[in-house]
Amino acid sequence: MTRGRKPRAAEVQEASGAWKKDPQRRPKNIIKADSASPSPPDLIKNDKTALAVWRETTDILAACNILSRTDSALLTSYCIVYSEWTKCAEYIQKHGHRDPETGKTSPESLAFFKYASEHNKLIGELGLSPSSRARLSVATSEPNDAKQNSDLRSYLKAVKDGG
Repeated sequence: MTRGRKPRAAEVQEASGAWKKDPQRRPKNIIKADSASPSPPDLIKNDKTALAVWRETTDILAACNILSRTDSALLTSYCIVYSEWTKCAEYIQKHGHRDPETGKTSPESLAFFKYASEHNKLIGELGLSPSSRARLSVATSEPNDAKQNSDLRSYLKAVKDGG
């Protein structure tokens, strides 16, 4: 099943001028997330790895101005998946991918790959991958940036026009 592109944030669309030509296409009710920082649930507090990931991830998301209390369940899933993934990785480093008794792939190895897949999905949802950051980032321009962009546009136009 193929899906189209993931939607871009309304702020990104606004900054890119998506609605200049056709302003009635602009969404009427854009839901703004609450900017309060979520607290880690007890499930996370009892796991040192998960709690460390929670703190690191919330710090990163807060610095990027994209953290909301509504992200709590997603953050919890992300931290638990990461913690379990690392436990499986540690087991595999010690014992390998094969169960010594049966010679078959160990349950920890199977779980490792499932957790890795889930982890990759969650980092995209949280905006922690390069492609998801590109969808989330909002174009901001300082006066110097605007001048540089104008100079760049002039240069590109001159090159395109042949001189």
